[in-house]
Amino acid sequence: MLGSKRHPKILDLFFFYGLLLQCLAADNETTTFLSEEVSRLSEEIELESETVARPSSNIPANTAGGAASFLSASTETTESPEFSTKGSESVRHGYGRGLPVPHYHLPDSRWGPFFEEGPEPHNITARVGSTIMLDCRIGLLKDKTVTWLHHKEDSIHLLTVGRGAYSSDDRITLSFRYPNNFRLQIVYVTRRDEGLYECQVATHPPKVKRIFLKVTAPEVRIVDESGREVTERYYKAGSSLELTCHATQVGGPSKDHPIIWRHGDRTLAKGISSNMSTVSDTAVSTLTVIPLEKRHSGNYTCAVGALAFATVAVHVLNGELPAAVHHGNGVTSSGVSSLIFFSLTVLLLLKAR
Repeated sequence: MLGSKRHPKILDLFFFYGLLLQCLAADNETTTFLSEEVSRLSEEIELESETVARPSSNIPANTAGGAASFLSASTETTESPEFSTKGSESVRHGYGRGLPVPHYHLPDSRWGPFFEEGPEPHNITARVGSTIMLDCRIGLLKDKTVTWLHHKEDSIHLLTVGRGAYSSDDRITLSFRYPNNFRLQIVYVTRRDEGLYECQVATHPPKVKRIFLKVTAPEVRIVDESGREVTERYYKAGSSLELTCHATQVGGPSKDHPIIWRHGDRTLAKGISSNMSTVSDTAVSTLTVIPLEKRHSGNYTCAVGALAFATVAVHVLNGELPAAVHHGNGVTSSGVSSLIFFSLTVLLLLKAR
């Protein structure tokens, strides 16, 4: 009957070899790292096995020739029969110690590692600029290795090995929480962090917990007094300006990402009224300028921190303009263009007469 013991490093070799096969399409640094780990573990297992399992001179040696043999079996030192020579025959007459007996890993072991929250995949949503923790609580881990992987489009990125971070992105680290939570921490989340994350335990086959991360970002738009979304406005000097900024997916009031108005590069503090809805996850901020002067021309920007913004170009004009502007109501650039075209057409017709 097959034994249940195995070389203590055989599962690590299994695990890193499997990761290498998964990450062949990844960056060169990842594949190089995994190849070196596979080679190192293979050499260590072979060296340790040859040292422990060195046979006596009258028994043929049966040591492994490379990493491939250790992927299917490992050796254990146990009681082995002693032989004596009687004529040309070998006679077994007792038991001694020192000879290796091969034992194979049984992958269906009942008492192996397990995910305390279950292996089922689940979804997490994070906002751009936030900090997020991906939990991975593992029971009965013992000496097994834990890694985090990020699947993005057609590539796989190795993020952590054990308690050490392997990712070149300093925002991504392992924030281990005693006694058994291998939490993956991502600070200042960006759009490129979206995708599938896997917490893997180095069993054979590997135990995997999958987490799908969705990243959302605020959306900002500016509307005029009539509720129309605008990017350019014309006003008459002496009239009033009222622009309203609607921001969605803002995630509640935040000191890190406040809603602000800017005129050019200057942050505005006067003439602004804001309110926040925690139910609909939206914010509304209104900018009012009375009376308008020529110096008020320029770009007005509504921004949610450094995450999202919208800009409208404001032109304050002197002199007589069409009635919509004369009475203090702005017109869009397309409206002005239409009026100019109409005026030129009338002038040409009159000149033709």
